[in-house]
Formats: sequence, C-alpha cells, structure tokens
Amino acid sequence: MIVMMKGFGSVVVLVLVAGLMWHCGGERVMMEVDEQVRQPLSKLAVQNNASGAVVVASVREDAAPISGAMVEFARSVAGQVAEYAWSGMTDEDGRVRLEIAGDATGYYQARVSQDGRVIGLWSSIPINAGDEVVVNLPVGGRAQVTRMSPSSACADRVLNFGFFAFFSPVSSSADPDPNSAGFNTHVGYEADLLTALEAMDGAGLSFSRRGISEWPNIWLLSAGPEYDVVGGGITILDSRTRDEMGNQVVTFTSGHIVFRQSLLVRAEDGARWASHDDLTSDVRVGVLASTTGEARLLVLTGLVNADGVLAEGVRVETQTDTVVADGSADYFITAAGASPNLEGRQRIFPAVDTMPQVVYLGEDELLGALASGRVDALARGEIGNRDAVHASGGAFVVTALDAAVEYGGFTLSVEDADLAACIDDKINYLTDDQRIGYGEWRQDPLIFMNRARMWKGR
Repeated sequence: MIVMMKGFGSVVVLVLVAGLMWHCGGERVMMEVDEQVRQPLSKLAVQNNASGAVVVASVREDAAPISGAMVEFARSVAGQVAEYAWSGMTDEDGRVRLEIAGDATGYYQARVSQDGRVIGLWSSIPINAGDEVVVNLPVGGRAQVTRMSPSSACADRVLNFGFFAFFSPVSSSADPDPNSAGFNTHVGYEADLLTALEAMDGAGLSFSRRGISEWPNIWLLSAGPEYDVVGGGITILDSRTRDEMGNQVVTFTSGHIVFRQSLLVRAEDGARWASHDDLTSDVRVGVLASTTGEARLLVLTGLVNADGVLAEGVRVETQTDTVVADGSADYFITAAGASPNLEGRQRIFPAVDTMPQVVYLGEDELLGALASGRVDALARGEIGNRDAVHASGGAFVVTALDAAVEYGGFTLSVEDADLAACIDDKINYLTDDQRIGYGEWRQDPLIFMNRARMWKGR
C-alpha cells in the first residue's frame, strides 16, 4: 500500500486499494504542459496477501461534481495498448465505485469522459492491497493521493535517512568532505522539510541522517538494511522502483517538489542555444549519468527514442570500449540506468548533424567545464541551473526551459507501506497539498516549520 500523491484540488478520485507484490513494465518520465490532464500520480505500492481492489472515484471540476461522466481504469502493461476493462458512470455527486477482480496489484491508467469527449487522463496509478486512499484528479491539473485513514506507523520511530550530498540547494551536506562530521549534516529544501516533519506535534517522526556521495541507484538503497528512507532530489519514476531483475523493491512518497529540465550556457551564448533544437553536432553538452537531465536531453535531441533506445549510428565511448548503436533495444539509456554495453560512458557522438555531442562529467566538474569552454552547455534541472546563474554573477544564463515537468520524492522499501502512507499524510499537510514548493521555500525558508507549528497533533 504505498501511497503517493500529487495535486492541486479540483477533481477527486478516491482509490481504495488491494493486491500482491508486483512488477510492471513501462515508464512515463514526464509529460508536456499541454497534456496537464495526463499528469502522473506518485507511486503507491503495498505488499499484502489480499487480491482484488475497490476504486471509488469522485470527479470534480472547479469544485463542482461532474455527474454522468464515464470513469475507466486499465492496467498499464509495457508494449500493450491500454484495455479499459473497468468502468462506471458517476452519480449526481460525481462518484462511482469500481471493483477490480483477481490479482489487482500493478500500475493503472484512468480516464474520464463526458458526452463522448475525454476530459481527463492519468497514468502510472499504482493499485495495491489493504489500504484506503483518496486520489484527487483535477480536470486539467495534477493528481493528489491521500489516505482516508492515515496510518499510525510513524509513532515513536527514529528512521535512518540517507540523502544525496551534492544537490544544492535541494539536498546537500554542510561539508562536502565525506570524511568530515559535517558531511552528515543535511541542508537545503528537503532538509528543512524533514526538520518540519520532526517538529509536528504527535507525528512521532525522527530522522538520523547520513550523507551519500554516489548517485547511481541511490533510490534503491532504502530496500537494504542501512536506510529506511532515501532522498536527495530524486525524480519519481516507475523504473526507479525496480531492481535489476525487474522486481519492485521500493516505493516513492508524495511528489513534494517540481523539477523542470533546462540548459545552462554562458551568457554570451544565450541567444545562440536558446532551444534544444539549436543543439547540433558541433555543440558539446555536459551531463551527469543516470539523471533525468541526461535522459531528457537525449529524448529532446533525438539521440534516443521515448523508450531510451539509441538511434542507429550513434557512437558511444565508454571507459573500456567504443560501441555503435544499431537502433535496437540492446543499446538504451534511461534515467534509471543503461544497457550494460553503455556503462561507464564518457562521450556520445551523434549519427546526424542535427544532434549534439554529449560529454559525461562528475558533479564537481560541471560548472568549471562550462566556464572554461570544455563544454558549451549543461543539461540539468532548472533549480540547480538558476542557483548557478545567481552564484556566477550573471556569467551563465538558463535557456531551453523544458515544457515537461517531473516530481521529486523519497523512497522507502515496499515493505514499509504503512510508514510511507503516514509520511505522505504529513508531507501533504506541510506542502498544503503541493501548493507550497521550492519557490515558496526559497522566499521563506521557515515556511514548512511554521506550518508544522500549526499542526497541533491533528
């Protein structure tokens, strides 16, 4: 029962879930602004022995219930067209109850139609066993999931929290030296969010924090013995919930921060590389491997397709070899990983002139490489890039702001479903159901703590 939520309110969908451990294919990394009705939910997963599921949907638009609307659910299966096997019509209160029989655990798609016209479509909806959750699906907006009966699993728990140490200002260590005491001092947006969680009267949450220096597969560490929760600006992706065998081992909490990808370039090159369409074969773009910045750049420039498969003829230099992609799934790169033959990649050379070169750098090399001219642009999230602009005194500018959005959350083991649900309940309060995010925190770093003081054990 892993609960996630995203949302601004207006269409409500209540999901009461049941199911077994699962793994399912497919990944939707992000979606365009003009497809806001297709916003994905955060991930929810429950390990339980029950099967079947009950879905109660309440559809609203501009706070008014929509009656006579068709609500449909389909299981998401990689490579298969969605089959909407469960459906029902909303009543005068805008609600409908659906029963999903059999082994219901998995990811689902939902759509709402009225008068033969689709008015809402959402993907990556996890349905699992034994919990009751509320899913808000605003027409034209983001989804939000909350439990109808928040768990008491948080009570009196000290949780081992691992955080990525080098993603300022979202999550970082006070001292970048892993051997220093300050390395385990957590600072930034997520640090303040966690501190506010600890301060909520009656929440029972406490975090013992440790910095983590390595990024690849950091999201899977909560499935092991060292960490109960892992964070650090981790984008919520279906593929990041699964291990190398395809088994789901972690779940994500609510999307408490919004990310958008962009380019960081030298100020004098702002007009020259204003769009991803301007990136040709003579342009060198720096990236960090296994990030959404890398994955989105490759998609937007045509170096890979929507599934991360490299275009035929693309050449990749790794630490040990040089390989040429043949257009098959044997050569792929996504934000969750890459095919074995592309591990340790150092550089990508395009097959055609309309694609850029990609240069792989370390976290501490990025800004220096851009300033020195070693690369012409950096493909990273907007938050980090705008912070770099401020720090550079105007030497850099942000361009090519992506129309797509991503959401960041924390990971927990699938076995900690109740705990994830409890944390979700508190995060959604602190973020005012995702109305408070990075921008608001940047203006007022105490905003989460001030809301925590108003909680009063509710």
